[in-house]
Amino acid sequence: MKKGCNKKSNWKAKSIILIMAIWIYTSLSANVDVFMGFRCWRNTGTPGTWERKVLWDIPFSDTVYIHSSFCDLDGDGDLDAYLTSDSDSIRAFENTGFDTSPVWQKKTQWSFNPSEFGKVFWADFVDIDGDGKCELSVARHDTIKFYKNTGTTPPVWARRPAWDIYVGENNLGHSYGDLDNDGDYDIIVRLWTACQIKVFENIGSDTIPVWQEKPSWVPPKDTDLPAFGDLDGDKDIDILGGGGHTWVTAYENTGTIDSPVWTERVDWLTPDAKTSFLYPELVNIDNDGAGIEENLQSKIQNSKLTIYPNPFAGKTFIGYSCSVSSESGAAKITIYDISGKLVKSFPITQVSNSPMIEAIWDGTDNYGHKLKSGIYFCKYNHIIGKITLLKE
Repeated sequence: MKKGCNKKSNWKAKSIILIMAIWIYTSLSANVDVFMGFRCWRNTGTPGTWERKVLWDIPFSDTVYIHSSFCDLDGDGDLDAYLTSDSDSIRAFENTGFDTSPVWQKKTQWSFNPSEFGKVFWADFVDIDGDGKCELSVARHDTIKFYKNTGTTPPVWARRPAWDIYVGENNLGHSYGDLDNDGDYDIIVRLWTACQIKVFENIGSDTIPVWQEKPSWVPPKDTDLPAFGDLDGDKDIDILGGGGHTWVTAYENTGTIDSPVWTERVDWLTPDAKTSFLYPELVNIDNDGAGIEENLQSKIQNSKLTIYPNPFAGKTFIGYSCSVSSESGAAKITIYDISGKLVKSFPITQVSNSPMIEAIWDGTDNYGHKLKSGIYFCKYNHIIGKITLLKE
């Protein structure tokens, strides 16, 4: 006799999943915002529909070649900012507002001026080793160099030469996104002097990147200093360009979640994209739903992911249930924070004599550190569920 799930339990699970699916569908829409340099534009939910948010602007005095990047540098649950321009150092700004409405205060003690660069041309944050903390990548000449935060507050940046990317051309801008849906970040690089785009796939491990140039992922024409992000809410990676030149444009990813195809979308640009030397950074600054850069549209109707208890304080059970026993997929379950950063991954366990896989999460990251309370997302085989972690 074929074993199956209890019908009553299955009905309850389906009800929970339906509620979860509705929440994910409505909250993970196209709500990623953009900072053009220090100037903020809020995405109102439709690609290319931008609302100017002057009150969210970063009080920055420089006027050209400005790029901002964002990370929670002080562990208070909101995003702080680093700004670069044609000057000597990276300037830091603490977000002293709320996670839904930023207020910026200059933070001189957090600023960064690596001696090996002289002037810094470009900087960006990325969690390159999957530990739930931001690393800093800095580009100036022909190499993108990486620094790991070994401190708490203020950040202490230590060089990681093994992670570096040698590009072979001066004046580089770059942005990160998981283009092939393998759980690590790939990188797009704009070579200013050569007027050329390069894309590098991360073919390394979960903790050490190895960069391999990927010509097939390059957009069909040069795009000035692009940013990666999900602009249309379909959970794959799109491109937004900006900087004040005639080659500024945006690209929709019309391929698959693991193999991008770029289709030009000039209607997605911000109103100031071609009129200023302010470069884009895509970020969900107001926590209105954008986050995990995954394509869940094709799977959301058939989700079988069960999380209980949820919300939880100590431990929670994660199960992937009966009818998917014949599916092949990921060998691990992954947990992401609200911004889409990977914080935890662990192998699955197959339940004996059952088509159920399961795992138990205790609210810690990959280094065993207890994560702060808030909303997280669990993914297995492209199925995504919301988890709320509470303080014990």
